[in-house]
Amino acid sequence: MTAPLLELRQLAVSFATDDGTVRAVDGIDLALQRGRTLGLVGESGCGKSVTSLAIMGLLPPDHSRVSGEVRFEGRDLLKETPRTLRDLRGARLAMIFQEPMTSLNPAFTIGNQIVEAIRRHSDASPAEARAKAIEMLRLVRIPSPEKRVDDYPHKLSGGQRQRVMIAMALACGPDLLIADEPTTALDVTIQAQILDLMRGLRRDTGTAIILITHDLGVVAEMADDVAVMYAGQIVERADVKELFARPEHPYTVGLLGSIPKLDRRRERLPSIEGRVPDMSRPPQGCRFADRCPFVEPTCRAAVPALTEVAPGHLSRCRRAPLSGLLS
Repeated sequence: MTAPLLELRQLAVSFATDDGTVRAVDGIDLALQRGRTLGLVGESGCGKSVTSLAIMGLLPPDHSRVSGEVRFEGRDLLKETPRTLRDLRGARLAMIFQEPMTSLNPAFTIGNQIVEAIRRHSDASPAEARAKAIEMLRLVRIPSPEKRVDDYPHKLSGGQRQRVMIAMALACGPDLLIADEPTTALDVTIQAQILDLMRGLRRDTGTAIILITHDLGVVAEMADDVAVMYAGQIVERADVKELFARPEHPYTVGLLGSIPKLDRRRERLPSIEGRVPDMSRPPQGCRFADRCPFVEPTCRAAVPALTEVAPGHLSRCRRAPLSGLLS
């Protein structure tokens, strides 16, 4: 297998607060090959978005501490200068932020914002950059792109603004695209169109994608591999088909069990009882122990290691494999 495009080694991110140091991301390891999609899933506050911002070098240096390694094509981005990171962002690394209305500048047209990104990373003239911006709007299926290029963000629907963000992210042909909840708050028709667009772009350009979401249906449709996060840690990692067929961490079992099923419409959906631990005072042992139906005393003694329970399938659970417990 070729070397991964992106590799995280013991990446950790903490924030100093009035209540103490919050360990938002606590020593995660991930790898992503070119042309593949990694689904990064978990409930709100588990560290997904902080991980993406750490990769992009967008965390505030005065208020956060980042350690470990973020290796892109073998080079550790955490050791690069701010100028080098600015050169990489937009050109080689791109991100679709979660809320397009707050990510787009309301004082500038969408065309100006796409043109700015193109000219920052190429020698294109203003006319060439504008033509490229129109081409990108057409690629993401914005109707009448020659006219809409001069529109301000407030004139576009939520789905169209999200497509503009995708166009801007892809304008310079990045090798890695991080999509943070790209279909949040969109109706199912627009959601399907955006997912289809991302699939086509990955197929046509070979762009690797990190898809951050809490929607397991989107993960099943889009991802090649899945990493499940809980309380700042990776608790399970596997091929998407393997994970859906044989989940090996109780948290993943709970997430999959909460998905509505057509053949169980009259049954009450199961829920994961309890609350996420306070990450300024994380528990000594397994961070899911207080909510786990399979907990035993040894679970609270020390943090379980992420171990292989099947070929290519890793789980952070002392009792994995869970097949006997789930039957």
